[in-house]
Amino acid sequence: MLGPKMRATMHVVCEFLSRVKSAVKSKVTSGVKLRRAAFACLVLSFFLHTVFSATEPVVRFLRFEEAAETLKLFADAGLSGGDFKDAAAWNDWVRSRDAEVRGRIDRGVEDSISNLILYGVSYTSLPRLENAESGASETGELTPAALARVNALAAALPNSARNERLRFVREFLERKGAPRESVEAKLQENLRRLVAEQRTYQEKLKESEKAADPAAALLARGTLYQERGLSVDTSLLPNYALEDTLRTMLRKGAIKPGTMRRILVIGPGLDFTDKRDGYDFYPLQTIQPFAMLEAVARLGLGKAEGISVATVDLNAAVNAHVARLAERGRAGQAYTVQLPRLVSAEWSPEAVAYWQKFGETLGTPVKALPVPASVRDVTMRAVAIRPGYAAHMRGFDMNVVTQTMDVPEGQGFDLVVATNVLVYYDLFQQALAMGSIAHMMNHGGIFLANHALPAQHAQALEYLGRRTVAYTPSGAYGDDVVAYRRR
Repeated sequence: MLGPKMRATMHVVCEFLSRVKSAVKSKVTSGVKLRRAAFACLVLSFFLHTVFSATEPVVRFLRFEEAAETLKLFADAGLSGGDFKDAAAWNDWVRSRDAEVRGRIDRGVEDSISNLILYGVSYTSLPRLENAESGASETGELTPAALARVNALAAALPNSARNERLRFVREFLERKGAPRESVEAKLQENLRRLVAEQRTYQEKLKESEKAADPAAALLARGTLYQERGLSVDTSLLPNYALEDTLRTMLRKGAIKPGTMRRILVIGPGLDFTDKRDGYDFYPLQTIQPFAMLEAVARLGLGKAEGISVATVDLNAAVNAHVARLAERGRAGQAYTVQLPRLVSAEWSPEAVAYWQKFGETLGTPVKALPVPASVRDVTMRAVAIRPGYAAHMRGFDMNVVTQTMDVPEGQGFDLVVATNVLVYYDLFQQALAMGSIAHMMNHGGIFLANHALPAQHAQALEYLGRRTVAYTPSGAYGDDVVAYRRR
């Protein structure tokens, strides 16, 4: 997250070191000169320490006074939230809630593993299941098709050295202390839980559709997964909805060209496997950091070379992935993104066009990996993102509900996005997250999410509106994007 001033500072530093090197090469041996050079280096090291300490973003817990506005709003509205008398009570709560939220990470990993059982093709040629509900009967008994896929995954795990996802599953189960002989039973147990939960969510969605108040229905859908495990799964199309929303805002004058220099992606996720848009026959990848960088560049909201992108996530695997892609970018390696599209899903022409052009602003099309014979009706394309765009990405371990990030004055974020993230929290936690997000933003910055958020939130965020972006001509599949501006 080095800005223009910091880059200029680094230029001066490099020039200084070059002169010191030249002096050494010219055999500067005078004791006085050497002492002066040593003193200058000492001053320089102190200066660098001061500069970089001041410009390094710091992740910390939300303070009581920062949450006070949200607490009052919820109390005045008669909504359930934290009842805290003082900072000590708040500090205890925020740390215990942080631990509780982080405790949901492993359950989310188990959900991803269950999705791999249902839909994975890298370890078996058995047919994919159509949906989670088809994996078990009404009484919770796994179907023969689901059991066969559990058996196939369990059998593949001992020989998983070449399969990144299977290696991840094996290491996760080992960390959880699952004996090898009980792996199959553990996988069955997790799958039964996932199917049961999915049925519950479908019932809640149907109930929300019956609500007389449309706003109440939107809020019900917006907190649907508040007790679910925190999933890492991600997909392409929500990024189309975000870019389309930014394009509309630009056209209407709500945002101006050339105003975005720093982007924050909350919960970028990994394309582990997904029932609708994701598969598992290509390496793990993250999409949204590049999608948002490209959207800003393509729309003229900023120049790609001058934009910094940061991510925050609770999952260590996601943060490690971002760190690796940045390291490889600095080593000159491109970041290749594989882009599957299920033809029978009947995406809208606009969604197909987004898929066809994705990545071309930041990279070049390359030959995609072959589609396994067991996967029908899927077409692929791939793009290699140029190393420089990956090299400067930074990932932070942060819980947006309980923590925030201190950034130097004027170096906050101009665009913050959170898709399929805040739906995992209740209204109070969402409101806390909105306060955390506002703290990290520059004045005039834009925050986008893809579901309704509570009206009781920090007044630093001004609600701009909501728009629906359909991914299919029927409109049955799409996202509701909400937009806020930092006052």
